[in-house]
Amino acid sequence: MSPGEFIEQIVSHATEAVMAALAAEPALAHSRDPQLGSTGLHFAAHRGFRRITRALLTAGADVRAREAASDTTPLHWAAEGGHPEICGWLVERGAELEARDSWFGLTPLGWATVVDWAPQYREDRPATVQLLREVGAEDDIFSAVIRGDVAQVREMVAPRPELLARRLGFAAAGRTPLHLAVARRLATMAGLLIDLGADLGARTADGLTALALARARGDSEMAAILRVHGADEDVSSALVSEDPALLAGRLAAGVSAELCGQLLGHAAEAGLVDAIGPLLRHGAQVDARTRQLVGELPADVTALHRAAARGHVATVRALLAAGADVAGGARVGVPTPLHVAAGAGELETVRLLLAAGADRKARDAGTGATPRSWAEHGGHDEVAALLDG
Repeated sequence: MSPGEFIEQIVSHATEAVMAALAAEPALAHSRDPQLGSTGLHFAAHRGFRRITRALLTAGADVRAREAASDTTPLHWAAEGGHPEICGWLVERGAELEARDSWFGLTPLGWATVVDWAPQYREDRPATVQLLREVGAEDDIFSAVIRGDVAQVREMVAPRPELLARRLGFAAAGRTPLHLAVARRLATMAGLLIDLGADLGARTADGLTALALARARGDSEMAAILRVHGADEDVSSALVSEDPALLAGRLAAGVSAELCGQLLGHAAEAGLVDAIGPLLRHGAQVDARTRQLVGELPADVTALHRAAARGHVATVRALLAAGADVAGGARVGVPTPLHVAAGAGELETVRLLLAAGADRKARDAGTGATPRSWAEHGGHDEVAALLDG
């Protein structure tokens, strides 16, 4: 059995086939997925496949192995899945409690509290958090915020106020602890962080302040709390209000081209078509790239990618009319907007991109797949048929 086939058997939960393969060839325990660089232990631990996990460990699977795509360990994924028993096995065999990934910049304890990746595999995250803390895992500011531990947050910040400015990784848009509290609707914690000195003007990677993030989520209660504590309306809160006149006024008052570029990414992803033109006129670059996850692979994507992935046809049309590269400014091998639209099953967006000249034969670097392959993988038969033409 090839390493790739062995990984497929694990993902398919073909327990007996995996056990037989390991008995015949124990070295398969070190196999890696060719796209993500995940070991079989990453997959089995995340999904809670206990028999397969034990067999892999018995065969010598590396509990400290790092996934190429995310720099995660199997313990990160077992923690995200909320599998305390499996986490215990990994820790007993030397898994690193304080290893940090490259997507969120968090330890396994952070993944058990902050990261919300695959709820379909979820078992018991509270028990997992308890287990990790009992064996010595240390909270950071983000996990303490999510757990709502007021005393611990105070204790952490008192000697190290710089923790209030700490950032999550690109997969969480560079949020600060205050942004995280706002995003998770943790009003008490948001108030505490502000009282401790959190910067109300700090922006996410998409240029949003905490107030703008609350407004974007329709959380009027959180917005009111932030306003009471002194948060100011600015260009980002004007953007998410979807009031063109208000946005125009804020832009006219003076906004950097860099901030306009950040906001363009958010506008594209949210389908705020009326904001595209004003942001571009004030200095946003239509093909500027930001780091995002495309599926489970990091990629530098444009606003067109982000709009296409969510099927915002009018926004895609506006970006193309403004001169956006239909290939997303792609270097060879980078997924194009057509790939992401096809993978999401966005039929009308696919039609629009094809009419604009998108290359239906373009191949991504991770798998060498065409947009049609992305559509097939997502089960979008009508889109796949359209890309056959």
